[in-house]
Amino acid sequence: MRRFVIIGRKASASEEFFLDDLPSTSGRLDILLRGVRAALLTSHGLRRDAMVYLVLLGGPRAPRVLRIRGDAAKFIRPDERSLATLAKKTLASRADEGASGFVDVKPGIAIARGGLEEVLTDAAGAALFLLDEGGEDLRKVEPLGDGGSTDLAFFLGDHGGFDAETRARLDAAGARPVSIGPVAVHADDVVAIVSNELDRRGAR
Repeated sequence: MRRFVIIGRKASASEEFFLDDLPSTSGRLDILLRGVRAALLTSHGLRRDAMVYLVLLGGPRAPRVLRIRGDAAKFIRPDERSLATLAKKTLASRADEGASGFVDVKPGIAIARGGLEEVLTDAAGAALFLLDEGGEDLRKVEPLGDGGSTDLAFFLGDHGGFDAETRARLDAAGARPVSIGPVAVHADDVVAIVSNELDRRGAR
């Protein structure tokens, strides 16, 4: 399983945003949704070996985590508005109130109260990587998983990057800093490049 964890420092944890003005009203949830597309969608379908966590730290219902599993989700569209509509409907759910861990809202789509800790618990046993401009070149990391494990989790920030607390927690969890190259690119491009590297390794 390849897991992508995108942390939105101000991304809305509630459905209270406007589809017609997503960047201004959602805490830049649009950035995270582009990461969903890059992680899960190919030109002919969904990656069944991929999962995305959106850690939503903005708004009155924060923190919450929205999780999408490629092996179970249906009708995931590539356009940003459709993804935003899916997020809006999921975040409108109250299924996670008073619950522990992830609660399914629809096939492959789940929500959880909490933030990074919920992800680390759900991804227990995965090899953890922190996407960082100063990290080791991903192409030189061999193997990616401990003992050849193929359960990998990649953590990246939105346009604001990681705050000090998040970085410290990932360091404590043993996340290995890695970089995708010498030029800083958008978060969804980072996801696409990492996915491509994993595809190439799988082909070998």
